[in-house]
Amino acid sequence: MKLSTTTGRFYTKFGFLKAIDYLADAGYDALDFSQFNKDVYEVDYPKEYFLEIRKYAEDKGLCFNQSHAPYGSSFEDEEKTAKRFEEIVTAIKRASYLGVKNIIVHPCQHLKYDVEGNPEKLFEYNMEFYKKLIPYCEEYNIKVALENMWQHTGMINHSTCSRPEEFVRYIDELNNDCFVACLDIGHAALVKEDIGEFIKKLGNKRLQCLHVHDVDGTNDSHTLPYFGVINWEKVMKALAEIDYKGDLTFEADYFMNDKPDVLLPACANLMAKTGKHLIFRFETYKY
Repeated sequence: MKLSTTTGRFYTKFGFLKAIDYLADAGYDALDFSQFNKDVYEVDYPKEYFLEIRKYAEDKGLCFNQSHAPYGSSFEDEEKTAKRFEEIVTAIKRASYLGVKNIIVHPCQHLKYDVEGNPEKLFEYNMEFYKKLIPYCEEYNIKVALENMWQHTGMINHSTCSRPEEFVRYIDELNNDCFVACLDIGHAALVKEDIGEFIKKLGNKRLQCLHVHDVDGTNDSHTLPYFGVINWEKVMKALAEIDYKGDLTFEADYFMNDKPDVLLPACANLMAKTGKHLIFRFETYKY
């Protein structure tokens, strides 16, 4: 199991090359290339730019295992939705240049999920949406990972794929090797799902990547494991029990938001040490 983290926070502060330096020094094995910041997805970078970044990372002993496409994936405005689809396709291409194997593409959730009939409408909408991505997955040799979501209805509540049964239905109905599941562990906790059971219901064929972060139980706080309410022993045990084959990828960098730049490398070190401990616990349960 590789230890990975998102590039977003470090890229924004230091640029790609310096971000790679800091994250390599901290001890990561891989990187999740964040493409949801405007300064990434709204800029027309040439292919060579990403090939250079890939080589620079490889020279530092890092690979790009994962990426995150721009989000949300749909809007009430059809023109805005069409533009976002093209941005997602561009993100798929860019991720392939970096050697990424899984790119997270949020399901569409532009309708209020708690309105009767809307979950099924979103299901049909998403089936059409994701199937349009199949030619790009095949051309660029990459898999699209769906993610479990939430909506705010006065408080954080269920949304698309936030229940394991619905997430399983999405992946099974798509019925194509182009599609896998990315379980956002913090999101599952926010909607009060049993994370261990969620992992077991997805199983290792569907569940091929993760967003690892902790929450306070009320907010999508994206903080470090052990700084929130999640039982990480239960999480790692469940992953071991299904023989999870993917990587441990952090999306936990919100805890750095109020830290001075000079402390960010130390924050990356702490996050990496935390990740290595989680992997140790996974391996302990597995073997």
